[in-house]
Amino acid sequence: SVIDTSIFDSEERQHSPSVFQLTSAEGGGRVVDFCYLSNKYFPSPVFRRDLCAQFEVALHNYPSMQEEQKRLVGELTGYRPEQILVGNGASELIHMVAARIGERWLMPYPSYMEYENVIREFGKSLTMFELREADDFGVDIDRLLAEIKTHSIDTIVFPNPNSPTGQRMTLEDLERLLAETQDLATVVIDESFIEFTAEAREDIPTLRDRLDAWEHLIVIRSLGKDFGVCGLRLGLIATSNQSVLDEIGRFVPIWNISPMAEVFLRLAIDRIDEYEAARVTCVRETQAFVEALRTVPALHVYDTYSNFVLFRIEDGPRNSTELRDALLQKHGYYVRDCSRKQGLSDRFVRVGT
Repeated sequence: SVIDTSIFDSEERQHSPSVFQLTSAEGGGRVVDFCYLSNKYFPSPVFRRDLCAQFEVALHNYPSMQEEQKRLVGELTGYRPEQILVGNGASELIHMVAARIGERWLMPYPSYMEYENVIREFGKSLTMFELREADDFGVDIDRLLAEIKTHSIDTIVFPNPNSPTGQRMTLEDLERLLAETQDLATVVIDESFIEFTAEAREDIPTLRDRLDAWEHLIVIRSLGKDFGVCGLRLGLIATSNQSVLDEIGRFVPIWNISPMAEVFLRLAIDRIDEYEAARVTCVRETQAFVEALRTVPALHVYDTYSNFVLFRIEDGPRNSTELRDALLQKHGYYVRDCSRKQGLSDRFVRVGT
């Protein structure tokens, strides 16, 4: 089908149009979503059936309040309930953190730009730290620490792994960063893709179990991406700093997640083994996809520690926008054209797996 690509001219807040918008503009055609990032291997068909069976109950009832939400999310994720708040997606919590913490922020680019949006909306100072293509978009800790000092930064945010680059910091790098920024108000580490960094759990560089050691640390994590339910809007923030948690908690509505999200949490707790198998499958399939893409001579494919792949178009007549449109028109495949991402060009494409 012929797609009206003018829909991409109306991108809001540097995000691509939703699949709902795209299929509407396309006249209801079939679109396979490789743009928005979510675990395709969980929930299983049986789990989805059980979830749908609870729809009427969820429709007619209020969800539990924050204390029960924290208990459920803690049981599912391993976080201590007293150290977390549960949000209606990570985006709600990003908004609350940016509004109430820090005045002179630093964040990387290219990266998840909703942080830039909300930091600027609240009138905070923002320094952008370049992740260089020559370094394969890795984080140079020495250069980062120097930038923090040069610009008198009091709050930094780093997604780990980062999107759209797929790169991650090691636990050693993170520990050094935290140790050398103890005079800062806050270090925010977004771990929304952390579950896809490695097959073995002991190799995942999560800071979940290091909260007590670093009072200035806040972890933000989406639950929709790794558990494959981004439409249910679930996320958390975690910190050992009780005063920060209390301050943000004052602005969390009493019923801030949907009953359907709560039903999912209750069902998922009993399906941890099923989730773990799906998580490992997602990691393996992503790495297999990387190797398959590397057989295409026209592409430079970057290593990834997440459930998506970034590549650069080396040769050929099409740029990233033209490739996105061609994949949509010929196959109904929706990928992320990164030409509007700060720090990238019209040769970069991100594909979720």
